Amino acid sequence: MIRTLLRPSSLLLACVLASGCGPAPEPEPMPTPESTAAQPLRWPKWIRVIGADIVGAVEGAQTGGAIGAVFGPEGAVIGTVAGAVIYGTQASVEAASATTTTQGVSAGSRASSDPSNALNPFDHIGRHHNVELDNSVSIIGPGGCIPNPFPFPFPRDRTQGPLWDYAAKALNTPQEFLALPEFKEGWYDSLDFVASTANEDIETSIKKRVESGKMTAAVGQRLTRYFTTVAPLDTDKLIAATKSFEKETLADKTLTEQDRSTLLSGYSVARYSAAYWADQAARTTASPWCGCSK
Repeated sequence: MIRTLLRPSSLLLACVLASGCGPAPEPEPMPTPESTAAQPLRWPKWIRVIGADIVGAVEGAQTGGAIGAVFGPEGAVIGTVAGAVIYGTQASVEAASATTTTQGVSAGSRASSDPSNALNPFDHIGRHHNVELDNSVSIIGPGGCIPNPFPFPFPRDRTQGPLWDYAAKALNTPQEFLALPEFKEGWYDSLDFVASTANEDIETSIKKRVESGKMTAAVGQRLTRYFTTVAPLDTDKLIAATKSFEKETLADKTLTEQDRSTLLSGYSVARYSAAYWADQAARTTASPWCGCSK
């Protein structure tokens, strides 16, 4: 079982990265493939943020695609893209602002790993996800960094407008779609779901989501297997493993088109998210996500 994937380690905020953020705790042991098969799986703190990114993107792609489908196949694609970017970015921001670690990202051996995958038709979702992460710093951290500690509750009202505007301008999402109340309602519901995984293992959370009818069984099963596979990996290997899952997803004829699009959207965000946080950790000065400790 994948234990407490997204649980924040304290009420201090935003030290997802390395570089001089707060007191240094004892290092967390990295899980190995052998140990994960024999005992409940705990992810290192930093990778829980990537987990939130993926789940948020999957939730958004599924919700947006279902809403957009009433306008036909093109509407489903528009909804999938907008939902994955908007939901995934906000889930990432909230998780990053609630997870503290000074151990840094488990980056791969290369200084920079190319997260792109031209085989994935939704590859651009991950790029937009990372752009919006940078944009979010100036929205919730006007001084150029995220306050630490952050005044709860998290100000979703401050991030919603800019996210919707970005989707309209950068993704060409029709205003008629963005104005649909069910899209905003789904955003709040998705974020609450991602936050709820802080108190239970992610496998159980996904199972409950499937049982509630808000995630298909096919997506839930594949997402659980993906998390189990990538948990022990550094960012380079996570990106490589994700590309293998994408190849498998593209060839899987048992998936519906919407489930395929949903999974590919989540995998795109996974790759770019891993590269983003690895880059933040590699900075010689503190990241703007590190509680204004420059």
